[in-house]
Amino acid sequence: MNDRALLLAHAVLGFAAVFAGTHQAAHAVVSAMGRPQRRALRRFALLAPAAVMAQAVCGLAIYPAYRMRVRANLDLHAPVVAQLFELKEHLAALALALVIAASVAGGFDQRPEARWPIAALSCFGSALLWAAAIIGLYVTARHPL
Repeated sequence: MNDRALLLAHAVLGFAAVFAGTHQAAHAVVSAMGRPQRRALRRFALLAPAAVMAQAVCGLAIYPAYRMRVRANLDLHAPVVAQLFELKEHLAALALALVIAASVAGGFDQRPEARWPIAALSCFGSALLWAAAIIGLYVTARHPL
């Protein structure tokens, strides 16, 4: 697969990850407010981590081309944008961990006292996914692959 196709797949999977993570967070909050969401939480316990992991794998496949074609240029001409990319990578890694943790907990632990912590994990993971997506779009707009 060529680099542009991988970049497009990475973007599409990124949107899928953001939306699945957002839905997971929304259902977790609704569940924490006392309206059972067992079926939706189980569904997104599979969808959200799968989308985030697929997007991360695609990003890893693009990274060598990015490093050679884009990063070298950004380091010289736009070091702040290069640092934003590094921030995006860290946010995405943390989001992956939080989405998986929320999925494991939310998909199986339905005790009332666990609902708000699960909602917090989900919401923070979703917020990090949104931040990583916005930064990724900005970096790509500044210097596409």
